[in-house]
Amino acid sequence: MPAKSGAAHSLGYLVCIVVSGFLNKTILTYLPPFERLSRIAGNLLQAYLEVPVEEEIAGVMLVIGVLLAVWGAGYHVYRS
Repeated sequence: MPAKSGAAHSLGYLVCIVVSGFLNKTILTYLPPFERLSRIAGNLLQAYLEVPVEEEIAGVMLVIGVLLAVWGAGYHVYRS
């Protein structure tokens, strides 16, 4: 079982990283408030990690997190 779920989660993570780079640009084009949200996420990351995070990177990380949550929830619903 761990080999199956581990492979699915690894594939999901890889897909999310690749897709989020493209989605971030599209989201910023059509949803200007997302820029503010990614700035807030970047500020939170800087506050907790004490590492400077660019706004674009914070936006990509935010999209990755949402995509991974959807992927994981969908996988577990499908498996049960």
